[in-house]
Amino acid sequence: MNLEIIHVGLLGTNCYVTWDDNKNCVVVDCGGDAQKVADFINERGFTPTHLLLTHGHGDHMGGAADLKDLFPQIQIMLGEKDLEMIGDGEKSMSNAVAPYARPFVPDILVKDGDRIVSGSMTFTVMETPGHTRGGVTYIKNNELYCGDTLFQGSMGRTDLYGGDDAEMFRSLKRLGSLQGYYKVFPGHGSATNLDDEKLANPFLRRAIAMA
Repeated sequence: MNLEIIHVGLLGTNCYVTWDDNKNCVVVDCGGDAQKVADFINERGFTPTHLLLTHGHGDHMGGAADLKDLFPQIQIMLGEKDLEMIGDGEKSMSNAVAPYARPFVPDILVKDGDRIVSGSMTFTVMETPGHTRGGVTYIKNNELYCGDTLFQGSMGRTDLYGGDDAEMFRSLKRLGSLQGYYKVFPGHGSATNLDDEKLANPFLRRAIAMA
């Protein structure tokens, strides 16, 4: 698996860079350290094609405008229901966690079932609201890039702007219904896998048990 985890921003958000054998690369959640991410990309000689944003909080998208300046060809993807959070420091929490964030215009507002192709890599969009209204998970083969929806042993907060407890549990149920082995790459903390979370994560277990 071609994957690098870079801790970015004031909260040490997980930024993921994944690439194919032809050095096409995709960034998931650049956070606030666009230059740090760009340095890694340039050191490896990668061509960045897409920036996939899991949701509209500043600790995940705060450096998007800067990364676009550094790589004008990169296509920025965001869940359409989180568009309102760009440039709004309160809704996006950028005032607190990403004061350096600048507004940007996403190239594509993604929705459930959309497919994103970069070289030999394909990502499928699954809408997973609950932490925010427009939260999404990007699925690449057996890899889940789920932002702040599912964590090792926990789930994302629902008490922030756009959060909704019922939506979160519906999203967790969708993730829990996936069959097969999946690696889980969350927005914060350690990577895990869906099998372990189905066994030990009380929030995911509760969601799966819902009617």
